Amino acid sequence: MESVKTIDLKDAIRTRYGSVRRAHEYHLYTAKGKRLLDLYQEAGSAILGWRAGKSKLVFKSMLDRGLTGSFPCDAEGELVRAVQEVVPQYSEVRWYVSQEKARRACAGFLDLWSEIPLMESPLLHPEASSDIGPGGDSPLSAAKELRGVQLWRPWLDEAFYAMSDRVDSAFLHSVHETLDTMVLSSPLPFASGVTLAVFAPRSKEALARIPPSDSVAPALLSALARAFHDLSAAIFARTESDWIVYDEFVGQWWDRRGPYLVPKMRPSRYTQFFYSCLDQGLLISPNYHVPSIIPFTADLGEFKAFQRSGAL
Repeated sequence: MESVKTIDLKDAIRTRYGSVRRAHEYHLYTAKGKRLLDLYQEAGSAILGWRAGKSKLVFKSMLDRGLTGSFPCDAEGELVRAVQEVVPQYSEVRWYVSQEKARRACAGFLDLWSEIPLMESPLLHPEASSDIGPGGDSPLSAAKELRGVQLWRPWLDEAFYAMSDRVDSAFLHSVHETLDTMVLSSPLPFASGVTLAVFAPRSKEALARIPPSDSVAPALLSALARAFHDLSAAIFARTESDWIVYDEFVGQWWDRRGPYLVPKMRPSRYTQFFYSCLDQGLLISPNYHVPSIIPFTADLGEFKAFQRSGAL
């Protein structure tokens, strides 16, 4: 497997454009007056936009009420109900202070080794829709390596049906496997926030293996609940037709799967590709294995300008 150079996202932005002074919808505005189109979206937590929905209003309201302690409150039940609007097949919802702790909770629930990795959906694997992918592996050999706790992202169900005719059957089988637990990608754009995990225990013994939630301030739990309510509404408002219009602009460099962009180039070329995009005002994922995301309200003109630049 090819190695990928680590990209320091903060340094990459700061050295070119200064600090970020404001974030709105899908743009970042920098100290040097540059507007960046955000296709990274904080690894997906800003998929609804940086100031979309009412989660920040709820957060502020809870702060004003002083609900920042470790005492019990209604926010816990609100969050469970909001998450189950989006993934109703999971009866148990927990929250943890880090993604690593959520991964370990899922591993323990599955009674697997503690170091089983967190992985993206098989649909987002670079080799999923190619005979020989950019990493040089065949779909069958790549699919055999898929072992991990899956990270759930919205709109992948629709992506599955939209691309089912061009995804290798080995990956389709992996997608169809029963998922008794998942870590959820948060729809709340709040760095170093809370990570949620969901569980579908099939027995009392399995239920007993689920670690309890961590103590988290009610203000943050309420903001998360509001963000999941907003996501539940957005799931039906955004469809394949909203993203397909960008294919002619992104298809040379990415394979689009739903709103997610999986790089077509080899891993060794990705670092150069990231910096070339940033020089053109496009902030893409700094991690080859984490997809970039089509902004829901992006201006086609920004993609056209990028296409005409010929920088890549």
